Amino acid sequence: MGVAERVSALDTCLKEYLWRFTEGKDNAESHNRELLKALRESMDCGLAFVMTRNSAGDSISVAEVSFEAGDDKLSGAKFEVDSQEAKNLIQVLDENSIGTEGLSFLGENFNNSVLYYAVVVMDELWGLVGVMDIHNTNRIWSDEDKNSLSKVGKIFALQIENVHLKDALLRTENANKAKQQFLSDMSHDIRTPMNAIIGFATLAGSHLQELERVQAYLDKITASSKHLLSLFNDVLDITRIEDGRVHLEELPQSLGDMMHDIKNIIQDQAAAKEINFLMETAGVVHERIFCDRLRFNQVLLNLISNAVKYTNQGGDVTVTISEVPSSKEGHVSIDFEIRDNGIGMSPEFVDHIFEPFERENNAASNVVQGTGLGMAITKNIIDLMGGDIVINSTQGEGTQVLLHLDMKLQSDVYVDGEVEQLPEVVGKRALIIVDSDDTCNSLMGILEKLGSKTEFTLSADKALVLAEREKYDAYFISWRIDDKVGGLEVVKKLRQLVGNDVPMFLLTDGMYSGVEEAAYSSGVSAFIEKPLFLSDVKKIIKSAMNIHDTETEERSIAQEEFMGRRILLAEDNKMNQEIAITILEEAGFFVDLAENGEMAVTKVTNHPPKHYDIILMDIQMPIMDGYEATRQIRAMEEEGKKDVPIIAMTADAFFEDRQAALACGMNEHLAKPVDVERLFAILKSLLV
Repeated sequence: MGVAERVSALDTCLKEYLWRFTEGKDNAESHNRELLKALRESMDCGLAFVMTRNSAGDSISVAEVSFEAGDDKLSGAKFEVDSQEAKNLIQVLDENSIGTEGLSFLGENFNNSVLYYAVVVMDELWGLVGVMDIHNTNRIWSDEDKNSLSKVGKIFALQIENVHLKDALLRTENANKAKQQFLSDMSHDIRTPMNAIIGFATLAGSHLQELERVQAYLDKITASSKHLLSLFNDVLDITRIEDGRVHLEELPQSLGDMMHDIKNIIQDQAAAKEINFLMETAGVVHERIFCDRLRFNQVLLNLISNAVKYTNQGGDVTVTISEVPSSKEGHVSIDFEIRDNGIGMSPEFVDHIFEPFERENNAASNVVQGTGLGMAITKNIIDLMGGDIVINSTQGEGTQVLLHLDMKLQSDVYVDGEVEQLPEVVGKRALIIVDSDDTCNSLMGILEKLGSKTEFTLSADKALVLAEREKYDAYFISWRIDDKVGGLEVVKKLRQLVGNDVPMFLLTDGMYSGVEEAAYSSGVSAFIEKPLFLSDVKKIIKSAMNIHDTETEERSIAQEEFMGRRILLAEDNKMNQEIAITILEEAGFFVDLAENGEMAVTKVTNHPPKHYDIILMDIQMPIMDGYEATRQIRAMEEEGKKDVPIIAMTADAFFEDRQAALACGMNEHLAKPVDVERLFAILKSLLV
């Protein structure tokens, strides 16, 4: 059959296809493969195909195919394609959306001559309709070939566009339903803490003479206020994440400090439900890292608090922190396992747990407050940090969360990646008497890194035999050795054997307030609270051995630095003024007030240099905002005025707000509501 005959046969097939479509005789799309076969035969090539790109834009798959070797060989085949490859393909098309360049994403098996019609909508590749000559790798495609393909391509283009539009419509409808449900849930979740705040405020006003009752009401108002703030932060975070406006601010941090802070927060929640909460380490020795502390806390608090929330009273929640080898030079890899025996989740919900507004709809989970945004935010932050998260859950049995993070080490702390030994314990012998292999291995690793020689036993009786037979320079004893023997009992017996000069450290799972007197009278030298971190163990050993620690000494002196210092507060809101002035004056400051930026500039101008030690500057104020006020102060000529430290203390809490504050000359940025401890820490750092 000649070229003209083949083209005529294709035209006949096209007319019949369009007739079926316009007359509605049957579903024209059911004849797609017949049309592709006619296209393939008209061009005398072995393969004709229709490919559609998925909504995520990361793959393209074969939707329809006509292949002389058998259609089923390629039907449904899927190929990865990135956005740059798609853009490159669009750039080489002619004015009729026809291309002949090789399709690299198809791989080496499809390197023959190819001709395709690209379906491009709003500069995005949605699909391809094409042919490939599987017998001729150097075929030159004629104008007749391109014209025939264009006719068929435009028909399939309508189908591809229709599929994409239907998919987009479905996604939009689902998103709208989710957001409507979210607004309904949010209305409930906001009203719940608001009702508590208003209710307890009313009750406090009715019992002003009963100080203990008023304090209890105030504590509940504070807790409800924090919950309400967390709801607002979740909504703002997911909006910023979707817009790509969340950035990490990685600063030097201590993994140990961060985990102890998290434990202290979670411990109260767990105690309220009588949950057995345990936090352990396994082989963690490199804890001085660079990290965005706020985002790290956000991730870990959300994951661990979820475990506590969805575990029934009397259940178990265990967090294990492990150091594993990192493939990145100058980094440390940390694995976090959060395991509970709570209500668990259905497989269907686990599949969608990281999608915004998702909440499991069952009686057990519906009693817990939440927005359905926490896990979506958590996953996005983990991705931003370059980490991985896996969730395994069985409904009615519990959940396991596995989190992996790679974090940059503080190179000035570790020489060639190694931990500095503690000279006073190098070569000294320590006996570890604990209740579990995990605790034993963790503590042995820490002590050996510090230079100590270690031995261990999981038996109280064997410990006493060893102490009588061998000489040890220190003992590390668990609060409980087994179901029968407590750590204090072992300490008493050891003291009878070895005397009072050898340090004895008692390891506890949680807070030990209320038992100090009994412990110290039994012979305990110091407490070490889990999770075990090298810096904590080192610090406690130094304290017990009366080793001079200049860092601790400097910190105690810094507590008195506020006394008599003069601070200028630029704040227009009356309630915020009252709160800030009270906090600052009680800390020892003299406070001068400016109700807008212009007044702040005037006060600095009219007073002598160094009159103010520091300025707290609101941003959004009438007459002159905080940015302009800062710029004018920085433009002054006199030393002691132009260089006075300025802290932004503002409700503008985002990363770009912090950057704007620093760019105009401020020294620090503090978001409202103000964390008083962080405020004092910043003030101390700037008043040195």
